[in-house]
Formats: sequence, structure tokens, C-alpha cells
Amino acid sequence: MSDRDREKDKDVYKAIGEAERFLVDSLLPFTFDGLNGYERKKVHEHFENDTEYRVKTYREDDQIILKVYPVGSLKRLAEQKTQEVLMKGQAEELPPMGSFERFVIHDYLKERHGVRTESTGQRGEDRRIVIMPLFGRRPRKVKGRRLK
Repeated sequence: MSDRDREKDKDVYKAIGEAERFLVDSLLPFTFDGLNGYERKKVHEHFENDTEYRVKTYREDDQIILKVYPVGSLKRLAEQKTQEVLMKGQAEELPPMGSFERFVIHDYLKERHGVRTESTGQRGEDRRIVIMPLFGRRPRKVKGRRLK
């Protein structure tokens, strides 16, 4: 390995360390942009086996952007709010989130008994999840029958 390759690795692991420090108590994703293919591969390799994080790749114009999502923190928040909903019997609203973060929470809570989730708000930055308690039977949706 040449000195140049070692320097690249050092820079990549420095950026990974910065991402881990950011993600420890965050609900927001950490964004890597301007990485070359080798650097993206190193970031993926570092986070791919850790269940606390999920790496997703996006293309914006000519750039490839990696986002590392704190899936573990999102699930812990969902669990905490679910406990509050079950204790109080009142709906709890989570902070605004992006679509992937909302997906993670909906998916995590879909098998959870006693609560249901719903996204509310306008499209974009204002979308949030509301966790609601379920007591008794869940009302069925009425199929569109026309009255004559």
C-alpha cells in the first residue's frame, strides 16, 4: 500500500469517525458527498454490518451521495413514545422526518400490539408520524357503496 493510499484511508476513517460522533444521539442522517468510489465502498463496509445504522445511496445530478441513517436511535424513540402512548392512552406526535425515517418507524411498529401509526402533515419537511393507541376493535374502512 502506497503512502497516498494510506492517506486516503486516513481521511476516510476520519470522516467515518465524524459521522459516528454525529449519529450517536441524532435522529438525522449524516450525509457524505464528494466521495469517490473507493471511499464510498469503505463507508459502506464500515456501517453495513452494524444494525444501528443503515447506509443508502442517492444520485443528485452528477453526484453520488451517501446517507447514514441512525436506525437504532429511531427505533428507540419509537419504542419510548409507544410506551408513553400505552401508559397515557393518548396519541403522541413525533418530530418531522424524511420518508425513509418514517418508513423505519412505521415498519418497526407495524407488528406492535396496542398502537397504530399514521403519517400526517403536508408533503416534504412537515411530515411526521403520530402514534395512536388502539382500544377495543379497530374500525373497518367502509367500501364505497352508493345509496340509491
